[in-house]
Amino acid sequence: MKVEVSNFGGITVVRLCGPRLDAAQSVRFKEALRDISDRGADHILLDMSCIQFMDSSGLGAIVTVLKQMGQAKTLELAALSPIVAKVFALTRMDQIFQLHQTVDGALSSGAKAVG
Repeated sequence: MKVEVSNFGGITVVRLCGPRLDAAQSVRFKEALRDISDRGADHILLDMSCIQFMDSSGLGAIVTVLKQMGQAKTLELAALSPIVAKVFALTRMDQIFQLHQTVDGALSSGAKAVG
């Protein structure tokens, strides 16, 4: 999985380029996000538009990143596919994470939850 990073007005957008976030990708994902956070990113928006499949390992990796970032930093997600959104809904993680319909919508709202 390739990770692309860009900055927009204090929000670090991390685009996950790969169709899956599963056990095979989760270690690399966690390392990449830890490095981004350690370099000073306080507000991260994950662009999930390329992710078409995510298993429990992928979800666990995202939860781990959230915990590692701590309460002083923010992790939000945008552009979830219907399958990935269903994983968040079934596990009630949609109540823990701030989810956005689109990356542009998240950025224009200052990356505040849209519900």
